[in-house]
Amino acid sequence: MRSTRTRPVGLVIALALCAVLAGGCGDDDAVAEDPATSAQPSEEPSALPRTAELITLVTPAEGATVSGSFEASGKANSVEANVPWEIRDGSGETVLEGHATAEGWMDKLYPWTTTVDVSELEPGTYLFIARTDDTSDGEGKPSEEVGARITVE
Repeated sequence: MRSTRTRPVGLVIALALCAVLAGGCGDDDAVAEDPATSAQPSEEPSALPRTAELITLVTPAEGATVSGSFEASGKANSVEANVPWEIRDGSGETVLEGHATAEGWMDKLYPWTTTVDVSELEPGTYLFIARTDDTSDGEGKPSEEVGARITVE
């Protein structure tokens, strides 16, 4: 015959584990600091992620060198299939903008592609950014951005 004495012990252990998980660990005021991080802004544009929940960037590749025009592409689920994009210079100022149209919207990520003409830009390093559209004036889900640093020759 099997003993049932271990069942209450297992229950006590499970309840103790739940209490630890519910209480969390550490101090609520704890802050992780990175001594290598400076409070000074960077001179270079910062790279954005290439993938977000509702948009991805396939091209251009991070660090790509472009001239004349280049193809930008990815997948998105953006309002009315609109995928706004912009190019920012090293100071963060928008120097070029436009939009692409995805092949659909609402139920999944759809491919989008556009040709970006950079022939009027001065040579240098820029940040290409594509985003989901927010037509709600900030009342709905915020726009998501993806990007890549590019060099215009």
